[in-house]
Amino acid sequence: MKRLWIPALAVLATAALTMPSAASGQVTFPDGVASGDVTQTRAILWTRVANTTGNGQIHVRGWTNSSLRGKKAFQGKMKPSAARDNTLKIDVTGLKPNTQYFYRFDKDESFSPVGTFKTPPSPNTPSDVEFTWSGDSDAFKVNGVNPFNNWETLAAAQAENADFFIYLGDTIYSDSRNRPGGPATTLDEYRDAYHLQRTYSNLTNLQKSTSTYPLIDDHEVQNDFAGQTVDPARYAAGMQAFFENNPIRETGLPHDPSCAGDPLYRTVKWGSEVELFITDQRSCRSPSANVAAVCGGDLGPTLPPALRGTFPFSLFLTSSPPAGCLAAINDPNRTMLGPVQKQLLKNDLLNSTATHKVIVSELAWQQWWVLPYDRWEGYGAERSEMLNFIRNNGIENVEFLTTDNHGTLQNQVYIDKFTDPQTIAHETITGPIATNTFQAEVVGVAGLLGLFVFNQTLDLAGIDCRHLDRYSYGHVDVSATGDTATVSSRDSTGAVINDQNVPNTPCSQVYGP
Repeated sequence: MKRLWIPALAVLATAALTMPSAASGQVTFPDGVASGDVTQTRAILWTRVANTTGNGQIHVRGWTNSSLRGKKAFQGKMKPSAARDNTLKIDVTGLKPNTQYFYRFDKDESFSPVGTFKTPPSPNTPSDVEFTWSGDSDAFKVNGVNPFNNWETLAAAQAENADFFIYLGDTIYSDSRNRPGGPATTLDEYRDAYHLQRTYSNLTNLQKSTSTYPLIDDHEVQNDFAGQTVDPARYAAGMQAFFENNPIRETGLPHDPSCAGDPLYRTVKWGSEVELFITDQRSCRSPSANVAAVCGGDLGPTLPPALRGTFPFSLFLTSSPPAGCLAAINDPNRTMLGPVQKQLLKNDLLNSTATHKVIVSELAWQQWWVLPYDRWEGYGAERSEMLNFIRNNGIENVEFLTTDNHGTLQNQVYIDKFTDPQTIAHETITGPIATNTFQAEVVGVAGLLGLFVFNQTLDLAGIDCRHLDRYSYGHVDVSATGDTATVSSRDSTGAVINDQNVPNTPCSQVYGP
């Protein structure tokens, strides 16, 4: 049989800053393997090599059986380069839908761990789909110990044996307060953060067991950055390190000259039931800091004036936000997505035939009024535009899957609880993997009184389920026969999280007809 040699889209490598020892110059694979951006016919395969010598090529070979025997489904070879952090990435083509593949990299007698991934079923095939997601993972340690945990939520996510995992932003904390020397700013410093990230076996084990759809939020570059104002050199360094160290396809992304870089927007359909719309809410966005400045840092600028003066909100709020604040929040010239990505999202939602339209979002869409500046609520005009587009076009079963807020928050998504409360979509926020929980952050800033007041705003929002103090991941189980999607947040043991304020009420919702 003729062998199929798959060319690499990108050959990645750079002199590693920390290189494990290897006998007799033997190549090693210190960061394991990963697959990502899987479609019915394609997949990105990734690894990083160490102790490379000479001009030797690294091979990748794949099979449809776990014993790695018989006819190969694909194979290829790549030459490491010192220009891309010793990482290797290949875009494998010619795959078959709904098929499990097993792969590994090798050179001479050196072998990487074996990875596996499943391709999606054909777009018109009714199929059950199961997947997980989470984000917000700080790898930096204090005196050799991670102050949060060892990323056990990812071990629990791996145990689900799901079809894929969405690594939904803040995949590194390049500006962690625990990072020696302060925030990363150079390419090598960003690369170091990814090297540290993959010293956590719970991540590398998950990534070799299933495919990943990776996405940035802000900490891959700089806290709360906006594409329109970010330092170009810093953005370029952070994004190069992200591309080098994640199994993400680097071609075919939309281009928008108003953005700092091509937004990481892409879609993929998993059978007839699920379509993912992966959105980038950093690379093109207008800044939020200037609006926060106009609002004087008001803690709840969008809360109705009639409520601002009542207990307990009056403890933190004046009778009204500063002049010009609400106009700035609702300025139609401000954008989260940029014009190109926004139009693509509209077109793709309108044309989708999937039962469940899953919008993967770094930032929250649901309303809770408190400090809205960096999330969708602080971009009021574009938020209303997108939600009205979904409603006016009768696009059903839209579910937002989100991280960033470091807690579990499940709720309906409407334009405004008091003036336009019709349910348009639903959202589940989950996480973090390893950083301060939402509760710890609120208490750290505003004390227990602040936590009490915040919970009062969630009561106003009619929150479906909440838990602000758990490390967590999200789980989605889609039934083709029932056309339903069961969405839950789960803790580091794999148990469904219960509502923090309502005993024995699981944070699990069923959506569908």
